[in-house]
Amino acid sequence: MKKLPVIGAAAASLILVTPAAAQATPPYDVAVGGSTVLGDHAFSAADVGGINFFTPLVAGNCFSISGTGQAHSGTAMSGNYTGNTPADHPFTIEGGAWTGCTEQLGTPLDFTQVGEWRFTSQDPTATAARTDTLSGTVSNVSLHIVDSPGTGLCDFWFTGSADATFDETTQRLAIVEAGFDGSLSVENVSGDCLGMFALGDPVDLQVSLSLSIPDGPLNIS
Repeated sequence: MKKLPVIGAAAASLILVTPAAAQATPPYDVAVGGSTVLGDHAFSAADVGGINFFTPLVAGNCFSISGTGQAHSGTAMSGNYTGNTPADHPFTIEGGAWTGCTEQLGTPLDFTQVGEWRFTSQDPTATAARTDTLSGTVSNVSLHIVDSPGTGLCDFWFTGSADATFDETTQRLAIVEAGFDGSLSVENVSGDCLGMFALGDPVDLQVSLSLSIPDGPLNIS
């Protein structure tokens, strides 16, 4: 006659674990416009808000970014870049024009994006709802930078990876590399650079890009 409370406790236990079980973990399904059919979907990207970068001795910013890329729909994606074709990660930024870049004293800097930048994620909080903000990484970052273009005085690169988030509601990628942890660094320095940019200097980068995908919004679940 005293077994009912035990049954009630078991039921309560099931209720407690249900929300955790409903959350997706990798591998992910990636939908574009509601479809997870395997494919690539071209998009344009533009900056929203400030574009800022920092090294231990230099702070700077850019006026705008205009880019292009591909969203990758499919099922059972690992969430990592694996070198597979088609891609096994949510989206790739294929190119971008960075304009109006200067350092803190107003010296112009010429930024050129090189190669494909890849957003990957292992965030276990992804759900089927298109309202998640997922943490991840932008890998294969490569920016070729020329200080005082035309002078030949200073030439270097920002290379590595950067922390990022993707907001499904706004379709915005926020690159939020901070803390000088060395994931992104100054490399391939040529010229004097007056000691302002040195090989191995850590780099912080803050950029927010709005993705416009004609085939429909991207959702990771």
